[in-house]
Amino acid sequence: MESNIILPPKTMDITRVVSALFLILPIAILPLGCRQDESKIRIGVSIPRTTAPTYTLMREKMIELEKKEKHNVEIIWNGVKDQGSKKNHIALEKRRIEEMFNLDIKALVLKPLDPKLAYAIVHEAKNRNPPVPVISLDQMITGVSTYGHIAINEISLGEQAAQYLINQISGKGKVLVLEGPIGIPSLRNISIGVYNVLNTYKQIHIHNRASPLNEQSASSTTDQVLRDYAKNIQAILAVDSCLAVGAIQAVQLHGMTDLILTIGVGASQAACQLVIEGQHDAEVDLQPAERGEEAFKAAMNAIEQKPFDFDQQLQNGGIMTKVKFASSRIITKSNYTLVKEMWPDLFKNRNGVR
Repeated sequence: MESNIILPPKTMDITRVVSALFLILPIAILPLGCRQDESKIRIGVSIPRTTAPTYTLMREKMIELEKKEKHNVEIIWNGVKDQGSKKNHIALEKRRIEEMFNLDIKALVLKPLDPKLAYAIVHEAKNRNPPVPVISLDQMITGVSTYGHIAINEISLGEQAAQYLINQISGKGKVLVLEGPIGIPSLRNISIGVYNVLNTYKQIHIHNRASPLNEQSASSTTDQVLRDYAKNIQAILAVDSCLAVGAIQAVQLHGMTDLILTIGVGASQAACQLVIEGQHDAEVDLQPAERGEEAFKAAMNAIEQKPFDFDQQLQNGGIMTKVKFASSRIITKSNYTLVKEMWPDLFKNRNGVR
């Protein structure tokens, strides 16, 4: 029997929650008319949208680990924006987490909608009896101590992509960097990492462009740069996979696929398909499943009152927060089978897959 509960869309008391789950989610484990199973160890996970590809992969990994766990573990999921855009999501997030508390969760994994407004959630978690440890995910909760924080080292992603590029073009040439739109901190951090590496090579000449986060804009921007510089571009680095896919469309239009190195960050399904087909050189894979594994491990360690396994401590207002960085890797034509678990549809009709 499936052991995951997804909170229903409306705020309810415990009796109504149990009844609604039985009616609309027959796979839910709380039996109708029975008290909560106090032997269960419940972990709450609240993220903006459970259907987003990254968090779908994280969720799948956490469910897999939940089933393997020797203890009677149950994960309660909350995708704040899963019900659409007509709601006050900040208020809904708080209400749904209160429902999790009432279901007696022992730990909370939280990617807040607004890290500056999530203080109240952490405060309430600390005031529970017993307190509920909070593990923040991807966005650090501003100015409040948590059990720990699991994050992507975005600057490192940019450095990893840039170093691959440098190695492939022997540290010299003209490089187009597609930075994405202004105002997205994660993409800005990736760009910082890119320039940390590229700026140390005197024979690298950088042409950088901001582009809206869609394939069409990236294609148009790349096409214009190739025209402006008479196709004299040796490599293109895009800070997001969708920008890489758009750039590749322009490269193909100019017949330059074999002449221009392309690398993106994110390893989306579309980008990985181009790698497999030999139309794209490389993607930095953020390994969301591994991030889900780290979140599950952290929650179990918190419940067992073990110390948080962290890589470093980062300043968070007036406090220091312990941070665990997720791993990443480069995906190329030579190792693309590494994404088979992440994107199985890409391998369904392939014969002789490496």
